Amino acid sequence: MIVHTLLYRFPPENDESDIRDFFAGLQSLAVDSGLVAGFGWQQHVLLPADERAKGMTATHVAQVSCVDIPTLRKFSESAPVHDFVAKWRGKLNYEAAYANHETLLPGAEKEDGMFHTEHTMTVDAPVDVVFEVLADVMGYAELFPPTESVTILEESETHQIVRLVVDVSGQTQSWVSRRDIDRPNRTIAYRQLETAAIVKHMGGEWRALPLDDQRTQLVITHDFAARPTEKVPSQEEATRLLRAAVENNSHADLTAVRDESEKRAQTVGSRA
Repeated sequence: MIVHTLLYRFPPENDESDIRDFFAGLQSLAVDSGLVAGFGWQQHVLLPADERAKGMTATHVAQVSCVDIPTLRKFSESAPVHDFVAKWRGKLNYEAAYANHETLLPGAEKEDGMFHTEHTMTVDAPVDVVFEVLADVMGYAELFPPTESVTILEESETHQIVRLVVDVSGQTQSWVSRRDIDRPNRTIAYRQLETAAIVKHMGGEWRALPLDDQRTQLVITHDFAARPTEKVPSQEEATRLLRAAVENNSHADLTAVRDESEKRAQTVGSRA
């Protein structure tokens, strides 16, 4: 796997909504190309030392992953990408640097077919509001449109075992997940106890990280492996389908949580 890491520095006068639109457009461009295996972006998380080195420090970072160098080159040199960059450089006047490299951290892709992904998004809402959206599993049927129903099978203050019935590409599928809820650290670790058809393993975490009093860094991770089925007998094809589903669902789920959190935050603010 080849990763294309991009470091962006946007001027302070740029509006955050324009920057969000920039990354949303870049995400759509990547996903719709059919060449990109993974895409993610987030704001640079400032360390105290960065206050003394802002001239060298990015404001945002993004990563694009492709199966090999020729595929990455085909994507990065395509006309839609050039047109996109020309349009937004003129509007936002940002600076950018990049590096192409193989996956640096262990665990992104293991010999046993396990994959690790991490996707993130900035939410204009307090961290407690965001975490309550994540913790409200019974609200998932309204929050995530593909989810048809949620049934709690077991529950305590720190865990839930739930059955989810979900429309996956026009087919109704069901699985059982355990969710371990860590309210002090605002994380929810999940793993499927009963999996859907092509899923051998699926687990990960939701994380809500405070950036300041009114903004939250929302993160979702996946650790997963595919298995062939009668309908999808090829391991390679099963893996391709599952990776595509994780990629598409990660962006859709982050967006849904962001929109609901920001709506709740605005409602609370209007009452204040």
